[in-house]
Amino acid sequence: MDGVHIGLGSFLDYARSTPRGCAGIVRNQWEIYIDETSLAWTFYAPFRSALRRAVSSPDASEVVAEAVRQARPVQQPHYQQLHEGFQRWWGKVRATGVPMESAAWDCGDLSVTLSRRSALALRHRDGHTEVVLPYLKEPELGADSANLALRVLEHLMPVVLPEATPVVLDVRRGKALRLRRNTNRAELDALLAAEVAKYLTHWEAMAEVRRAE
Repeated sequence: MDGVHIGLGSFLDYARSTPRGCAGIVRNQWEIYIDETSLAWTFYAPFRSALRRAVSSPDASEVVAEAVRQARPVQQPHYQQLHEGFQRWWGKVRATGVPMESAAWDCGDLSVTLSRRSALALRHRDGHTEVVLPYLKEPELGADSANLALRVLEHLMPVVLPEATPVVLDVRRGKALRLRRNTNRAELDALLAAEVAKYLTHWEAMAEVRRAE
């Protein structure tokens, strides 16, 4: 099997999804693999872009509100919920956007990537930094799934933004999730390895389907 790549946001979606949802995520990833111009993941792309601009803007709420106004009708209700959740979170944050690097975490044949387009890097007024992965989907994000993404972010921090704290933000609910200090990292790494194995099994099964077509 050649190396397989997936964005950290998509891997988080996979980890928290139902079996049917997992199959759909792998199918969409295959569409991107076959055709890089695939539109499989563009639904939230304008909102992600607005978030990146917002955290470096003097009027963050207006930047995100403009994304809501520009959204297609099918996107509008989702974008409005996201805007409301963003406002609740951002109203408690005293930070500004800073540069970050893209990076990848490899586990077996799977490479989980974090690009500068998919996360927010923040410097707070007291000087500490965070790298925030926005979670934009409708179902509430549970701590167990968020912890897997947070652990991947920990592995990536030396490259992405050294000494930054990883955060996963459930944007609709304006809720920031972080790993607790007493989190068992070894156990999380074992759970990650299991999710990676499951994903690669799904991927190879999809490859068999494609070869049979």
